[in-house]
Amino acid sequence: MLGRGLGCGAVLAAAVLLLGPWRPLAAAEEPFGRWRYRPNSCVVEHGAAPRLRCQELQLDQRSSEVLRLSVQAEAAEPGASIRLTLVGALAEGSEPMGCRNGSCSLKRPLNVKLVSLSLARFDGRGLVQGLPSTWSVRGGCQIDPSDLRCEAVNSDLAALGEPPWVIRAQLR
Repeated sequence: MLGRGLGCGAVLAAAVLLLGPWRPLAAAEEPFGRWRYRPNSCVVEHGAAPRLRCQELQLDQRSSEVLRLSVQAEAAEPGASIRLTLVGALAEGSEPMGCRNGSCSLKRPLNVKLVSLSLARFDGRGLVQGLPSTWSVRGGCQIDPSDLRCEAVNSDLAALGEPPWVIRAQLR
């Protein structure tokens, strides 16, 4: 008999050793969540308009393929701000961010093909000034753990010389 002369604890310990080393299971990554960052160096440019300094970047991953980048920046008017929101899909070969419990980390490069851009303006009290303007765009974002660069041009006005929106940020 297997258990003769051995206590139940010894039999159980032997069975556990036969099953191999015990490791806690890693939590499964989720396809959705949010990453936020306040960069030291970040600018928004649009043609001849003055460069705007970014205050915050936020990436929302809605699924394993769709990303939304929101950029909060100071407006040209004192105390006012703008929020640019770019939406796109991960380019082929680009993997989504790793997310757990709604929080994501930017550990590998992302290449995003953009489809839309919206612009909302806020006064010095943080109140929105009208409805956001929204356009379909052509362009993309390259985001890695140290740099972010996005360029988006209005699809309908590109042929007429409309300048692109350009966002650049150092993330480290």
